[in-house]
Amino acid sequence: MAIPFTPVRHTISMAAKAKAAPKMVPAKPVSSSAPGQPLTMEERLHRIAALGKRIESYIQFMCQVPALSGNSPEVQGRAVTAFYNQLVLVEGQLAHIHDELRLE
Repeated sequence: MAIPFTPVRHTISMAAKAKAAPKMVPAKPVSSSAPGQPLTMEERLHRIAALGKRIESYIQFMCQVPALSGNSPEVQGRAVTAFYNQLVLVEGQLAHIHDELRLE
């Protein structure tokens, strides 16, 4: 079952490029805590559950962004928008996998 991947394209004005915030460092992949790819369905399901918990903690954090101090509203807005866009993309992909499995 092939899952199509459509990258999100963003356009940035020259002024925004000049004033761009530092790039974020991506989170460590799950495989860094457990060596190698999961070999069995049980291992994959265990890692899916762990990923779900990590994602839930990211969501809880993002929902508290307005209460954070030290970040401008613009920075907070960009982070929330980027997080939302990626979450919508991933949810659509996961829904597609879910629906395909239920229909087989």
